[in-house]
Amino acid sequence: MAASLNIMFYNLENLYDTTKDAQIDDEEFTPLGDKRWDAIKYQTKLNNLSNVFAAVASLPGGFPAIVGVSEVENDTVLEDLLSQRRMQPANYRYVHYDSKDARGVDVALFFRPDRFKLMGSEPVKLNLRSGREYIGRDILAVWGHLDGEMFCFYVCHFLSRRGGVGSSQGFRRAGAETVRDHAKKMNQKFPGIKVVVMGDMNDTPDEASLSELLRARERIDSVEPGEYFNPMWAMYKAGLGTSIHNHNWILFDNIIVSRNLLPEAAGYPEAKGLALDKFDKKFWAHIFQRNFMMKNGKPYRSWEGNTFSGGYSDHLPILIRLK
Repeated sequence: MAASLNIMFYNLENLYDTTKDAQIDDEEFTPLGDKRWDAIKYQTKLNNLSNVFAAVASLPGGFPAIVGVSEVENDTVLEDLLSQRRMQPANYRYVHYDSKDARGVDVALFFRPDRFKLMGSEPVKLNLRSGREYIGRDILAVWGHLDGEMFCFYVCHFLSRRGGVGSSQGFRRAGAETVRDHAKKMNQKFPGIKVVVMGDMNDTPDEASLSELLRARERIDSVEPGEYFNPMWAMYKAGLGTSIHNHNWILFDNIIVSRNLLPEAAGYPEAKGLALDKFDKKFWAHIFQRNFMMKNGKPYRSWEGNTFSGGYSDHLPILIRLK
């Protein structure tokens, strides 16, 4: 890898255009819908998000080489975001597929073509244990060469807990199993491929979907072949988060890496710090936060019910640095 680079994930909180799509339930995000979503509010939202990206670009490494995003409606909103003046220096390209989500919210991946050479991509359907087809958001798999090394990136937005933790957890577990199994197939096709799994998992690092099924471990020195390391564990155990629920910080946003991205020296120290480069020079993990992105001690979100608050997102972005 030629130099250090950043990889980012960001839930953009309902990035919709203003046009009614007959194929999905997006009526509320139209000028006559409940949210009175119009061109002025839409442009404000795009400008706000571009300000976040520009602030991230002030970090060492500049604009992240890879960015996974969630809660985007379609290609139009992706192109409109990337056309913002503050976004243009990154020269991002994107990968996106429309899913069967009823509300039309999908995931996508931005990449800098000067760092990442795209080889292939596909939407991945969840493998439900019942055998029936999952009608909802797909997982995005994108693979290619990042600074000359073969990578596969997975962008996920697992089912939320809105209908209850118990009734929805099976779908999140199915998502983790689907990523795990797909990554095994990619490793058979491209031996030694490096894997990065990112997304709004709607589960914390310690829950079964991530810690048991995906086998994303807390400690670097406990990661066995075929397993993963989750650098978000340290921040989770410290009580940090990316969004607020019931007045408490929660950490549902994760970036998880395969074992072959870890240092090969033995005796890795335990993750105790929040800035991972303090205990391991290979990784650096960060919940990105600036004052302008916050309001009343929590993320300055775009929506309070049907009222556009003029904010950014109800999630903070997360990053890791590869050296």
